[in-house]
Amino acid sequence: MKKLFSIVLIAMNVLFLASCASYEKSGAVMSVSSNSINTYVTADLDYQGAKKVEGIVDTQTLFGFIQLTRNGKRVFKSSNRYKGLDKKESQALYQAKENAGVDIILEPEFEKETHSWCLGLYRTSHTVVKGWGVNIKGIKEDNRGYRNVTE
Repeated sequence: MKKLFSIVLIAMNVLFLASCASYEKSGAVMSVSSNSINTYVTADLDYQGAKKVEGIVDTQTLFGFIQLTRNGKRVFKSSNRYKGLDKKESQALYQAKENAGVDIILEPEFEKETHSWCLGLYRTSHTVVKGWGVNIKGIKEDNRGYRNVTE
């Protein structure tokens, strides 16, 4: 019985110490100058008032679905460039935008680090977004005649 208990104890220690990690970083594929939004207005951005912004989201989950750390339900959604963001990236963008009090985040870069322990039963992740926050000074009519409608 003592031998069985020792084996179970050793197996549990090995199970808890077994871990894996991954790290991910992404950046913009296109630069700001080639990102045109086809509308009938043009935004005048305050480039002189641009400032570095950052948003951080940390999560902990147990058994893959029990959230031990909550970051709220507020996420940043966009209909064009940021469609492929996961929930943590969207939360980090939202935090960065709201904390800095800016209208737009230019060239966001994401860093994501995840760890899992006990064969994936306990997982942590750390997601950071960094970029340049700018405000919109004004909007004026776009005389170039872009249209969203395909004819």
